[in-house]
Amino acid sequence: MKRRTFLTIAGAGGAAAILSFGFVRSSFEEAAAGVIYKELSFLKLDPEGVTKFVSDFSKNKEISYRLTVKGYALLGISSSRSGKVNQLVSSYLLSTDFFANGMDERNTVRYVGLYNPYTRPCTHPFSHVHYPA
Repeated sequence: MKRRTFLTIAGAGGAAAILSFGFVRSSFEEAAAGVIYKELSFLKLDPEGVTKFVSDFSKNKEISYRLTVKGYALLGISSSRSGKVNQLVSSYLLSTDFFANGMDERNTVRYVGLYNPYTRPCTHPFSHVHYPA
């Protein structure tokens, strides 16, 4: 075996070991909170609300969904490249008071309750009433 081949294989193995260690070490809650903070870095988020949302959100999701989101968080995949990350961030925003407060980015975004269109009254967050003049 040539030295260059050995170093390539060893490097790939080392990178895989580091990624798998990070994957095993982090929890879904940490990964999902990290994704939310990263995607919504332009907003002031309530840390307790993010933690509570992730806890409530994870109760309804299967293990495969949680593992996929953990992997996406580890690889740094954004909502523009993943539907699952987009769903997570969209669900968080719909579960907060962001739209009720007129989408004002200066206010702290607080978690209200897990968004369920069948149990919560319709707020129609994309109505012209909510958009700033």
